[in-house]
Amino acid sequence: MLSQKTDIFSSPIKNKGFVLLDTLFRENGWHMIKNETNWMAYTKQGNETEYVEIKIGLDNIIVSVPIKNSPFQYKTTFTNYFLASEYLEARFKEFIV
Repeated sequence: MLSQKTDIFSSPIKNKGFVLLDTLFRENGWHMIKNETNWMAYTKQGNETEYVEIKIGLDNIIVSVPIKNSPFQYKTTFTNYFLASEYLEARFKEFIV
């Protein structure tokens, strides 16, 4: 029987609004650690303190991204999926360079 953690790693994203980001994260060696329709999170094996988190509320989307060379996260809010996705893609690409 698979553990819950292994199941989350390989399961498809529940919130299809962020499927392109899911692909980007996975292609760069990050894996999903939270997979709900209103809450997703990704990290990279060995760097669990660096993570990307997405929380969907009734009227906003809250995202949290790691700050390069820092133990801190930056958190901001968006009103739609497009803006949140564009922001996350840009910050993630900057982070992994």
